[in-house]
Amino acid sequence: MDGFLQQLRRHWAERFGSGPRHLVVAVSGGLDSMVLLHSLARLRRKFPWQLTVAHCHHGLRGIDADGDADWVRAQSAALGLPCIVEEVSVRAAAEASRESLEMAARRLRHAFLARSALSVGSADSMEVVLAHHAQDQAELILLRLLRGAGSEGLAGMKERSPSPADQRVSLLRPFLGFDRGTLEAFARSQGIGHREDASNRDLSIPRNRIRHQLIPDWMAHHSPALPRVLARIADIAAHESDYLREQAQRWRDSLHPEPWASLHVALQRAILRMELIEHGRNAEFETVERLRRARCGAALDTLSVDPAVALRAPANPLNRAGPSETVAVAFRGVRGQRVLPEGSLFRWKRLKRPLPFGQGWEQLDATTVPETAALRHRRPGDRFQRLGQSNAARLQNLFINQHVAAAERDQRWVLDLGDGSLAWVEGFSAGERHRLTPSTAEILAIQIQRS
Repeated sequence: MDGFLQQLRRHWAERFGSGPRHLVVAVSGGLDSMVLLHSLARLRRKFPWQLTVAHCHHGLRGIDADGDADWVRAQSAALGLPCIVEEVSVRAAAEASRESLEMAARRLRHAFLARSALSVGSADSMEVVLAHHAQDQAELILLRLLRGAGSEGLAGMKERSPSPADQRVSLLRPFLGFDRGTLEAFARSQGIGHREDASNRDLSIPRNRIRHQLIPDWMAHHSPALPRVLARIADIAAHESDYLREQAQRWRDSLHPEPWASLHVALQRAILRMELIEHGRNAEFETVERLRRARCGAALDTLSVDPAVALRAPANPLNRAGPSETVAVAFRGVRGQRVLPEGSLFRWKRLKRPLPFGQGWEQLDATTVPETAALRHRRPGDRFQRLGQSNAARLQNLFINQHVAAAERDQRWVLDLGDGSLAWVEGFSAGERHRLTPSTAEILAIQIQRS
């Protein structure tokens, strides 16, 4: 076996394990991804893998992009592998979301790869393999450094991380410990062909200037060890950002958190970064700092974070509903209703027989819901056990996976049993422990009519 493949085999077993799995291989047709495809195909002899190739056609380069897609299909067929190709409308998406073509392409590409993994993977193995290598890592860290990133940004890419499109899907990057020269040498020795993307030579793109000018010049005249130095910076930053993220999540999940003003500035920023990302917003330093200053008592009450959203900064970092917004319901008698603060109408009734499906009522086992249950909006740390699931999951993750718009998440009502556990979340079916069963004697039907 080739020396590179031997190293990759050992590295894979150490980092990702050697068990059976169905991997989605992201292949653009360029040299890096073609080496990834051929090396994983070769390693099927050593690992119990199934491979599916995924190619995202961005619709930006006309006939050249069509040629890339045809090339990837042909190479996949030659290796006996299934191939999924999807064309996305990057320009339309960029215009609609008012983001750069690069950011829109990345977002659509990750969404496609996540869908591909969900379509072929199993519950315990939904993984996408990417061809990022050591030089890619160095370019990313330098780009973020020049933009003023903190430890979170300087941590760079990880060998395993959740997909930004769906946290159930894992992204694997087995080449991060290999430089591009190693991949090029393997491609030459194995006769692996590839496609060239002319846009990668466009020096008007900052990342290309870093790749073709800044890094080669620095390595030639100052230090050839630049990629290793940047990798060390990434490792240090990764551990520091992991610790801050852990402390930030602990504060968010706490029932009795420390006062905001007593938190260290670094922790305040980490909390706000997490909040912004979960709301689908860019966590740029200026945005985070403006929110932090307002939260600490600045005169501004409403901050225009970007053209799409205005976040308020009162008692909670991003205006999460607090305990004062709890609405007592009192499920006494046969039926009742309550007008909610925003004008919606909450209705409920007790039944002996279930209602036909599709009438807009959610039905729960009445014996599992106490009269003292109350409606409220979500709180940090909320968990909900969906129908058919064996364990409760973070409500925030459920909203993300169901593609609930960020602005809508804080408006959804939940039914709190009085101890913080949730029997129902607006937009979802009754919780697993509150579903109707053959032994259900009484049904509680609930409905929210939005104003």
